[in-house]
Amino acid sequence: MKRIKLLFCTLFRIGPNTFFKLLTRSIYEYKVVYHYKLPLNNVRTAPKKVQIENKIYYTFWDLDETIKREIRAYFGFEKLRVFKERLNYTSDIVVSFINGKLASFCFFAYSGETFQFFTLPEGEIYFYDCFTFPEVRGLNAVYWEVKFVADFFKNRGFTYANVEIESQNTPSIRAFTKAGFYKIYEFYLKRFLFFEKVGRK
Repeated sequence: MKRIKLLFCTLFRIGPNTFFKLLTRSIYEYKVVYHYKLPLNNVRTAPKKVQIENKIYYTFWDLDETIKREIRAYFGFEKLRVFKERLNYTSDIVVSFINGKLASFCFFAYSGETFQFFTLPEGEIYFYDCFTFPEVRGLNAVYWEVKFVADFFKNRGFTYANVEIESQNTPSIRAFTKAGFYKIYEFYLKRFLFFEKVGRK
C-alpha cells in the first residue's frame, strides 16, 4: 500500500509525461555517447565575456561552505553526497566564479580510472558531470574551466583531455568543441530490464 501511495505521489509531483518517460527508461534505454579528445597544448582561444575566476578543489573538505550551500539548495542533499563521494576518492573539481558567485563546475579524473565506456590512460584527464547555472550560460564558463585545468596539468607532463557526451546534449557538445575537442569514437548503450550491452560504433 505504501508503494502505491509513493507511486501516485511521484506521478502527481513530476507530472504524467515525465513519469512515463522515467518508467519507459527504466524498462528500455538506448543512447549514443560521443568520445572527444583534446591535446592539452592545443586549446583554442575564446573571448572572455566577463571576469571569471577558476579554482580547483581536491577534497570535499576543501570546498567553500558557500559552494556546498548553493549545491544543496539547487540540487538537494543527494547531489551533495555525490560531491563528497567523488572528491574523497578519485576525482577533483574545477569551479568558476562570476562576480564572486558560483557559476559552473566540472569534475575531472586523472588517475587511470575505468569508466563505463573506456579506461583513462595514464597522463590524461577526463572531464565529466559539468554544469553551468542557467543565469550565466553563454558566458564560456566551461571553456575557461577546461583551459584552467589544461594549463595546470600540461605543465605537469599530461598530454590529453577526454570527455564523453550523449549525442543529444547539444549545448555540451558546443561548449567542448569550442575549446578544441574533436570526436574520435561513438559508443552505444542498450539496456532492457537488467540486461545491458555496451559497444563501439
